[in-house]
Amino acid sequence: MTDLSDRLDRIDVKLDKLSEAISQLARIEERISHQNDNMHQLDAKLSDMESRIRTLELQGSSRGVLLAGIERFGWIVISALIGLAAYFFRK
Repeated sequence: MTDLSDRLDRIDVKLDKLSEAISQLARIEERISHQNDNMHQLDAKLSDMESRIRTLELQGSSRGVLLAGIERFGWIVISALIGLAAYFFRK
């Protein structure tokens, strides 16, 4: 009888350990799920930032082209004014 009682006690201890392990697995699964949600949020934010950076790069490059044209026109005007001044002071 004591043999059976000892065996039942060991089974009871093993079942307790098993239930504890299952509860730990549930907590770990919840943590993993939470981390996956956080990763999805970070991925969405990163995608948004990438699209905003692309938009800014396109705007910057178009402004650069416009400013380069204005600068060239300004140098042409300045050169023409210097040429006119030299022409009038020559006489």
